[in-house]
Amino acid sequence: MIDFTAAPAKFRVREINRNQAVAVGRKVFKAANRMESFVGAALLVACALIARRVEIAPFRQVTAVVVGVMWLIALAQFFWLRPRMAAIATVLDLINRRGDDPRYAQIIRMHRAYTALDLCKIERGLVTLALDG
Repeated sequence: MIDFTAAPAKFRVREINRNQAVAVGRKVFKAANRMESFVGAALLVACALIARRVEIAPFRQVTAVVVGVMWLIALAQFFWLRPRMAAIATVLDLINRRGDDPRYAQIIRMHRAYTALDLCKIERGLVTLALDG
């Protein structure tokens, strides 16, 4: 979700340059990913506790699986994709960049993957709401 709100806003602030905006983004995304990881774990625990105490319909079990998939996506972003993106972004100069540097294409691909994973979480969240609705 943060990909679609905070990230674009940072690049419209005239008082900071592109390198500074990316540095702020690294911190914001790390904090957001950390929070997603904790919240996802808490939701899975809640699903497990509810499933143990209440006889639930099969579609509610599917909800727990969907929440688990969302959590795994968040963990992949937090522990695998975001650190790799941050490592590349840290050494890039986004103001005086050379167009032939392959790291720019690499980080663009990684950012697209990150955004696609965010869209997957949104889609699964909508599925969960539809199942519980």
